[in-house]
Amino acid sequence: MNNKKWIFVMSGVLAVVVLYFLINNETKSYTSHTFGSFHVEEKGHHIEPGKYMEMWVVGYNSEENEENRKQYKVYIKDANVFNLIEESRNYLMSFTNEESLDRYYVQQISPPNSENLTGEGR
Repeated sequence: MNNKKWIFVMSGVLAVVVLYFLINNETKSYTSHTFGSFHVEEKGHHIEPGKYMEMWVVGYNSEENEENRKQYKVYIKDANVFNLIEESRNYLMSFTNEESLDRYYVQQISPPNSENLTGEGR
């Protein structure tokens, strides 16, 4: 009888733990894009001295028809990568976002016939 009581209690504790993790599990949804020819129209940055720095590029998939083109603002974390990007050039680019933040961040970028540029700047 004692073993049945112990198994019942342990099953209850396990059920509570599983329910806790199922209810409190925050699932993040990511959207990923990869373009073989991402055309960089403009570069920009914003600096708050002593606080933070943001760097970004604005561009589109140049292989898409003009009427279907969507512009993307892609943030870059590494200043070294940002400095190597030139306006009015095409790059192979991969970037993702968290839907809650509604911001795209570069994962990988590569000039045509060149090496990949990635990095967190740390």
